[in-house]
Amino acid sequence: MKKLIALATVALLFGMAHVADAAAPFCWDKTDQFIVKVKQVKLTNDQLQDIFAYQAEHREVMQTAHAEGLGCRHHESHEVEFEKSSIGVLTDEQFKQFTGRVRTEVEGLRRENYLLEKELAALKRELAALRAEIAQASRN
Repeated sequence: MKKLIALATVALLFGMAHVADAAAPFCWDKTDQFIVKVKQVKLTNDQLQDIFAYQAEHREVMQTAHAEGLGCRHHESHEVEFEKSSIGVLTDEQFKQFTGRVRTEVEGLRRENYLLEKELAALKRELAALRAEIAQASRN
């Protein structure tokens, strides 16, 4: 019996040490549930990709919060930011279908910011391609 208790204690300690390596061992990341809900509005691949990027950012916040001892409240508050950012990728029609209402001014600004960031990224890629073409042409 003593050997069994000792073995259970060692297993428990080993398990706890392994769990301590995880970013948030006892926290429930509710972002997956939110993604399942928002996918009901027929998202494009680009929209899904952006939502998954926001989810990855949120999971980094969870890890950082626990690694730095900020506690669960920190990443729980950030979950709202994840949801708002994710809703920002929706078109006006998708937004109305998802929420049952039109966007507020702040939500509209978030959407506009999202679209501007996408456009800026595309322009940067185009500029890099043009610079590469110019560099190639100047070598010839």
